[in-house]
Parts: sequence; structure tokens; C-alpha cells
Amino acid sequence: RRAQFPSDGRPSRAQALGKLVSRTPVDRNIVIATTGYTGRELYAISDRDNQLYMVGSMGCAASLGLGLSLSRPERTVVVIDGDGAALMRMGNLATVGTYGAGLIHIVLDNEIHESTGGQSTVSANVDFEAIAAACGYAAAFSGMSLDLIDALFEESARGHGAGFGQLKIRTGTMNDLPRPGITPAEVARRLMRHIGAAF
Repeated sequence: RRAQFPSDGRPSRAQALGKLVSRTPVDRNIVIATTGYTGRELYAISDRDNQLYMVGSMGCAASLGLGLSLSRPERTVVVIDGDGAALMRMGNLATVGTYGAGLIHIVLDNEIHESTGGQSTVSANVDFEAIAAACGYAAAFSGMSLDLIDALFEESARGHGAGFGQLKIRTGTMNDLPRPGITPAEVARRLMRHIGAAF
């Protein structure tokens, strides 16, 4: 299923992340945030046991999310990517679309590598929605409205397969954005305890 969600203006990354936090109860979801500002803003909004912030692994959030989805099918895994990260590892879309039943994959697309200096990406010329649909995602949406997030979760609840959303967001970050006060290793151990896994 494909659908577009128009809007009068792009939401901020923080608004999108706040909406995602409200849709991902700690006891039912695992949330994987891509590197850079996405993970940092998610941490600033709500640091929870079911969240993992990727560090130094740009483009790998969907791969990690797929592994968690396959090993913990009782939980809905939500992968929050950026356009630069998704473009870097586009092969992930084919694998997630084939095997990622129950996984929700959302790309927050501001058309730049904001975390590394604001260099432009080529996402304005890429139809992620069509690519995701061609790769086997059960639902693929694009647009600039936060309603897209609700639609993704509603489709996921139907249990037909992975869901994909390309949400166009505006540039800019939260004021006084902190860095996580918890180390990457501590975040990983915390998530593993939360889902009952061990090294």
C-alpha cells in the first residue's frame, strides 16, 4: 500500500521524534535511532530503556533493527533513519522489505547531512516510497505530515509486513542539544537487559 501525506509545512525532527516516543511504549517496542542529531534529540526528549542510539555506524540502523525484529518478534522494532544514512546503505531496504515483518522503518529526510556540517544529500531526487514498495515493504508512505507516523503504526498493527515512511522534515536542531550522558556500551547493555538478552 502506498500513500502520500501532504502538509503546509515540514515538521521539525524533534516534533517527529516526540510523536514516535508517544507511539512506542517501553514494554512493546524497541527503538533504534541513527547516528548524530537523531539519536541526540531522541535522548534529550526521552531517554528510555527500549531505545538504542547508534554511534559511529552510519547507515547500519536498519540492519540492527532487522536482526532485533527477527530475534524478538513479540516486539515491534522501530528504526529511525536519516536520508543520508538510508542513501548510504540502500541495500538494507531490499533485505528489510523481504524479511522485516513487523518492523517500522522511518526516514527523517531534511535533504542534508546535518550532523556532519550540512552537506546536501541527493534525497530530493530519490523516490524512497517507490523504492521501498519495490523492495517488498507492505506499506510505503511519504510526505510532510506527522499523520504519516500514525498511518505506519496502524499498518504495522495489521501484521502484513514491514512498513516504510519517508517524512520530510525541516533543518535545524533543538536548542542546547545535549550529548547522551550514558555511554554507547551502557546503552547496549541496558537494552539487552530490557529485552532479556545477554552477550
